[in-house]
Amino acid sequence: MDVWRRHRPLRGGGSHLRPGEPRALEEWNGFSYEPVGTARNLAQAQQWVNERDEGCA
Repeated sequence: MDVWRRHRPLRGGGSHLRPGEPRALEEWNGFSYEPVGTARNLAQAQQWVNERDEGCA
């Protein structure tokens, strides 16, 4: 598995839609994704995902 962190819109739909709306943040625990927090918007959610990627490089 190469996607350890992901984000999803709280109200559903594509992750690129409504970039100003909150996102659910999820991390892979080795078995399934579990909720770990929220982000205010798409930009913050993407930043959170990239923090993990930079730390593993």
